[in-house]
Amino acid sequence: MSVTCYIKAIGIPLLWFFLLFFFQSCLRQSKTQYPVRLEKMIDLFFIENQNDSLLHLEDQDLEYLSENIRHVSDIFKAGALSESGRADSAEIILQGIRPEELQGRDLYYYNGIMALTQFRLNQLQESFQTASAFVGSKVYDIRCHALIERVMARIMYYYENYEHAIGLLHQSEEHYREAGLEKSAAVNQKFLASFYAELGSFDEATKKIKEAETTLKKYDDNEELYYLYIVGIKTYLNLQQTDSAQYYAKLAMETADFTHDQQKQASIYNYLGTIESLQENYLMAIRSFEKVIRIDDNFFGSERQKSIALIGLASVYNKLNRYEEAKKYAMQAIETIKDDRWENLQHDAYSELSTAFLPTDQVKAQVFLDSAQVSGNKYHQLSAKGIVDFTEKQIELDKAAREINQLQRVKRKNRIIFHTALVFLIVVNITFILISNMRKRVKNKKPHYSLESKESFLFNDFKAWLEDGKRYLQPDLDLSRVASEMGTNRSYLSKAINSQGLRFTEIINKYRIQEAISIFENKNDHRNNHPINELALSVGFNTKSVFFNSFRKETGMTPRQFKEKIQHTKIPDNENIQKDESETT
Repeated sequence: MSVTCYIKAIGIPLLWFFLLFFFQSCLRQSKTQYPVRLEKMIDLFFIENQNDSLLHLEDQDLEYLSENIRHVSDIFKAGALSESGRADSAEIILQGIRPEELQGRDLYYYNGIMALTQFRLNQLQESFQTASAFVGSKVYDIRCHALIERVMARIMYYYENYEHAIGLLHQSEEHYREAGLEKSAAVNQKFLASFYAELGSFDEATKKIKEAETTLKKYDDNEELYYLYIVGIKTYLNLQQTDSAQYYAKLAMETADFTHDQQKQASIYNYLGTIESLQENYLMAIRSFEKVIRIDDNFFGSERQKSIALIGLASVYNKLNRYEEAKKYAMQAIETIKDDRWENLQHDAYSELSTAFLPTDQVKAQVFLDSAQVSGNKYHQLSAKGIVDFTEKQIELDKAAREINQLQRVKRKNRIIFHTALVFLIVVNITFILISNMRKRVKNKKPHYSLESKESFLFNDFKAWLEDGKRYLQPDLDLSRVASEMGTNRSYLSKAINSQGLRFTEIINKYRIQEAISIFENKNDHRNNHPINELALSVGFNTKSVFFNSFRKETGMTPRQFKEKIQHTKIPDNENIQKDESETT
C-alpha cells in the first residue's frame, strides 16, 4: 500500500470523526451558551403578542456573560419593539450591532430580526434580501425559520405572487406546529384567509377564518382576534356583502382596546367609512373618515391611514357631486403620501382628483388621470418577478459568502487545535483537498441554460397558444386547463407568467380588451351595435362589471368614452359618466 493510500485509509475516517466531534461540540456550546433569562426572552418573543413581557424581563438584572450575549439580548429587544409598532426604535438598536462580528446562532437571530424589522418599516425588497440568507442555511431555531417564511410570504402577497405566498405560508404553518406553537399556526391561517379572499376563493377564506378563530379564542388572544376580524371585513367587502362586513367590524371593535391604540382606531374607522360608502350612507361614511383625520399623528403608519381616509372622503364627495370638497381632500391625500412605495394610494388619489375635475376642466382631468396611470404602472412593475429574480441571482452569492466566512472562522479555530499534533495537520490538508474536489463536482453540475430562458420559452408558447384561433375569447379559461392543454405543469406555467411581471388573469384580460378595442375601431363590425353586456360576453368576459373595470384599467377610459373618442366627439358630460358608472352595479 502506497503512502498516499495509507494516509487516505487512516486520515479520511479520522477526519470525519474529528469534524463530527468538533461541530457537535460547537453546536452544544451554541445551544447552551445563553443564560436562562436570555433563553426565556427568546421563548417569549416567539409566543405571539408577549412583547411587553419580554421588554419588562429584559429590564431586570440580566447577567451578561459576554459581548455576544448582550448583542443577542439587544436583537430580541429590537424584535419585540418591531412587533409592538416601534420598528424605528428597533432599527436604531440593530444599527448598533456589527453583524460581521456575529456567527452561528447569534448571526442567525440577527438576520431574522433584521428581516422582520425591515418588513415592518415597509422596506420590502431589503427585507426579502435579508430573509433570503435563510434559504439553504442551517436551521438553528425552527421558530425563527417559520417566522421568516411568514415574512417572505407576506412580501410575496404584497407583490401579488399569491402562489408563492400561499406555499411559503403553508411551510411556515407546518414549522410552527412542529415547534408546538399552535397559536402561531392559527395566525398563519389568518393570513391564508386574507390570501384566499384576494384570490376569490371565499369558501376557503371563510373556512380559515373559522379555524383560526377557534384557536385564538382558546388562547384568549384578543390582539390576534382583532386582526382576524379585520380579515373578515376585507373578505366580505370583496364579496360586496356589507352586512357581514359590518358584523365583523362590530366584533373587531368589541375585541380591541381603542383607548390606547390609535392605529386600531384609524384602521377600523377607515373600514367603517368604506362600508357606509358602499351602502350609500354617505353622511356616516364622512363621519368615519373624519374621525381618522382627527386622530393624533403619533402612531406607526399614521400617514398611510390618513391618506386612505382622505381618499375615502374624496370618493364620497365625488359621489355626491360636491367636486370642490373632493378636490380638496384628494390634494391633501397626495400631499400626505410621501413614501414612494405607496404607488397604489397615489393612483387612487389621482383618480379621485381626475374625477373631481372632469365636469369643469377636462384638460386637468386628463393630466391627473395620466398621473394615476403612471403611479399604477409603477405599482404593478414592482411585482414578485423583481424579488424572485433578485433572489435567484443573489442566493448563490450570499450562500457562497457565508460558506467562505464560516470556513475562515473554522480555520482560525482549527489552527489552535490542529497544531498540537501532526495528525491534525494531515486532516487539514485532506479537508482542503476534499472541499476542492467537491467544488469542482458542483461546478460541473451547473446547468447550461438559465431558468429565465426556460420561463421565457414557456411564456412565448403560452402567448402563441392563446393567439391560435383566439383561444383567449373562451370564457371558461383557467390556469389548470391551459397548462393541461399545453402539456405542461400548472406551477411551471404560473411561474413563467409571473416572471414577465404579469398574472394569468391580467394577460387574458389584456387580449380580450384588445379584441374589444378592435371591434370599436371597426365600424363595419356588427358587434359595435351590441349592448355592453353582450359585447363583454363576445370577447370572453363572464360579467359586465369585470369587463368594464378591465377596460378602464387598460385604457384609462370607460367603453363609452373610448367609442366617443374614436368618433371625435367631446368628452361625455356628467350624466353619461354616471350612466357608465351604473353599468358596473
